[in-house]
Amino acid sequence: MESAWQTKHMRANNTATSLKAQIKLFLKRVFDRLARSAPREHLSFKGIPLNGNINNFCQKLKEKGFTQCGSEGNIRIFKGTFTGRAATIGVASTENGKDVFSIIVLFPETGNWIDLTNTYEHYKDLYTEKYGDPSECTKFNYRPLEDNITKIADVRPGAIVCGAIFTSPSGLIQLSIEKTSGIYKGQLMIKYQDYQYITIKRQKDIDEI
Repeated sequence: MESAWQTKHMRANNTATSLKAQIKLFLKRVFDRLARSAPREHLSFKGIPLNGNINNFCQKLKEKGFTQCGSEGNIRIFKGTFTGRAATIGVASTENGKDVFSIIVLFPETGNWIDLTNTYEHYKDLYTEKYGDPSECTKFNYRPLEDNITKIADVRPGAIVCGAIFTSPSGLIQLSIEKTSGIYKGQLMIKYQDYQYITIKRQKDIDEI
C-alpha cells in the first residue's frame, strides 16, 4: 500500500511530466505553423545571428569573451557571462555538423528556490519587454504550505517546474526552470532556436517522403 509521501511525490512528478508534455506539444504546433513561412531575419544571440558556419559563430562568441571548454555530441560548450551572470553556453549544430541553429544557456544549479524563481521572473520580464507577452506559460502547482526544499525535492530530475515561450518572426526562445540531478537543486535554462533552419529541415523531410 502506498504511503502518503509516495502518493504526494507521484502526484508532483505526474504534474511536472504533464507540463513538459504541454510544452512539447506547443513547440510542435509553433514549428508546424511557422516552418511554412519564410522569415527574413535570423534569431540572434548577443548580437550574433544564428546562421552559417558553426566555426565562424563560435569564433564570434569567443570575441565576446566566452571560452570553449569542451563538446558533447553536436553541441560545443562555452563558459562566460550572460547579462552579467556566470553561465554555460551550448552551441548546437545542424544535422550535418556544419551550421549553427540553436543556443542553450545554463545558469548554475541552486537549492535556493526563492533565488531561482526570482531569477526566472527577472528574465521573463526582460524577454517580455523585448518580445511581448509569452506565447505559452506554464507553472507547477505546489501545496501552499510546502517549504523551499520540499518544492524542489517534489519534482523528478529533468522535469520542467515552470516555463515561458517567446516567439518572434525570427525564432523561438524558451525560458524554464528544470530539476537537475541533485535532490534539492534546480536550474534556469534559456533555449534559442532559429526558424529558418526549421523551415529548411521541414522542406528536406518533405522532399524525402
